[in-house]
Formats: sequence, structure tokens, C-alpha cells
Amino acid sequence: MNSALIVVDMLNTYEHEDADRLTKSVRDALPGIKALIERARSEDVPIVYVNDNYGDFSACRPELVRHVLDGRAPELVEPIVPPDDFAFVVKARHSIFYQTQLEP
Repeated sequence: MNSALIVVDMLNTYEHEDADRLTKSVRDALPGIKALIERARSEDVPIVYVNDNYGDFSACRPELVRHVLDGRAPELVEPIVPPDDFAFVVKARHSIFYQTQLEP
């Protein structure tokens, strides 16, 4: 397998300063994201969720999912909640690229 689908920071509470702009953008993009996840699953392409931990360093998938579903826009999260058999990486920083280095 040479490909994987990585779903980054789509599990969100939408309880922050720019949430109104973000929710509009996610509403527009959500059908395409959901379709990509379904296609990857049907073609046995690995799917990896990478998501912020919202400052809870002990949280893992169940706690994070519960936290975001209790947020302002659960309808933007429910269609793409990762099933238990999907890989799930909890990150401690807001950027997945924080302190990464470009290799030549």
C-alpha cells in the first residue's frame, strides 16, 4: 500500500474565536470529506485520524469524540467520527507540523 488518507483536526468543538467562519467552511467541505473517507474505506486504504487533544493530555479517542460531540456543532462531527478500527493519533500541538524539519 502506497497511500493513506489522513484526516487532520476535523474533530472540533467549534467553540473558539473564528468558529463561525470555520463552521461555514466545514459545512461546504464535509460532503467531500465524508466521500473520501467512505471511498478509502471501501478500497481498503488505511485511514488515520490526527487530532488536537484540546489540552487534555490524558484524553484518547473516546474522550475526544465525546468532547467534540458536546460542542457547538456536533452535526459537523457526527458524519466523520472515526470508527474504533481506524488509527487515531492524538497530538499535543495545534499544528501537525510543529517542530518538523524538511529533509533534503
